[in-house]
Amino acid sequence: MLAVMLLLTGTAAACSSGGGHRRDAPTVAEISELLARHARELLTGSRAGFLADVDTAAAAKAFRSRQAAQLDNLADVPLQSWRYSVAAPVTDGTALAAATRRYGAPARIVRVSLQYRLRGVDADPDRHDLWWTFVRRGGRVLLAGDDDLADTGGTSWRGPWDFGAVVVARGTSSLVLGHIANATALTRLAGVADAAVPAVTAVWGGAWSQRVAVVVPADGAEFAALTGGTADADVSATAVTAGVDPVTGRPYGQRLVLSPTAPGTLSGVGEQIVIRHELTHLAAAADTSESTPRWVVEGFADYVGERGSGQSVAVAAAELRRDVLAGDVPAALPADSAFAAGAPGRAQAYEQAWLACRLLAARAGVVGLARFYRAVGTAVAPAAQAVATALHAAVGLSLAAFTAQWRAYLIRELG
Repeated sequence: MLAVMLLLTGTAAACSSGGGHRRDAPTVAEISELLARHARELLTGSRAGFLADVDTAAAAKAFRSRQAAQLDNLADVPLQSWRYSVAAPVTDGTALAAATRRYGAPARIVRVSLQYRLRGVDADPDRHDLWWTFVRRGGRVLLAGDDDLADTGGTSWRGPWDFGAVVVARGTSSLVLGHIANATALTRLAGVADAAVPAVTAVWGGAWSQRVAVVVPADGAEFAALTGGTADADVSATAVTAGVDPVTGRPYGQRLVLSPTAPGTLSGVGEQIVIRHELTHLAAAADTSESTPRWVVEGFADYVGERGSGQSVAVAAAELRRDVLAGDVPAALPADSAFAAGAPGRAQAYEQAWLACRLLAARAGVVGLARFYRAVGTAVAPAAQAVATALHAAVGLSLAAFTAQWRAYLIRELG
């Protein structure tokens, strides 16, 4: 684990002998000043000013190239704001000594917080950690690297602009970011996302941003970076919410990330369903907890995705239908483990969850289904108790009684 701490005061200045240049590592105050200037130069697109903050030594050559490329790649991205701040200096003496040797100059490694907003999409800044190394060279403080702690857990976040020039398509409610390789699909995806927003609102209500940023990665490495490596490799898309602002209560860092292959492999209806499904996760993020059962989370998103798609139940639940026709009717609602990557019967678990929420909507109405979801997601009680209480409020049934009705519903719809 990296040893880090916030310094409440700057490091004391140490004077050198001869030449008048200081020989100590950069102070927190000096680094903060550099970061403020570096962000301003990025927002103005000043290449000379931006790169003036970056070390020109051989050890920093690769990082300097990445910084130059990032500035160029951001040219078309509509940034509302971009800010760096010191989160915590690293106090691991071994790491600092290694950095000093690597760059041949007094070095300090700092966990930097990047906060940025996309214009027209982000009400609150997205926030990510960067582990940057700063050196003092010739009396100046310079930015020298971003990978000195990569082997010990300090991996700097990478955005779409770190993987190539970003191409942008704007919709009425959407902003789609991609690259040259998938540029032809971006305008179409903006239209699909625009159509998905009112479809989600029709079920969830208007208490969400009703704006979406869609990102189409160029390859698997970018997809993994943008999803934190948590998304399954075989999914078509995933919804990312970085967190919920403690002051405003609004989710931030919300991105709908498509897989690199999705634009070319999904049908028109499939694309619509996937985007509505993932957008539902974003809309409901503030009312979803880690303990919300997966059948509630995924079933609700599938309900919104499938609603109005024109697909029959038999087609949308084809895997589950085969089981039901063979006499294999699930005895209980799917457990969280059934939704894990590689779990046997995973497709059937999603279909079971969808039909459970579809049955709830048939009994309680669309508004009642959304109310059920909110009640479960915001409850302070254990998950099983939260579901039982919300079910009784929505349809007047115990979990056992609802499960029995759901099993009969599966046979009626699929058998």
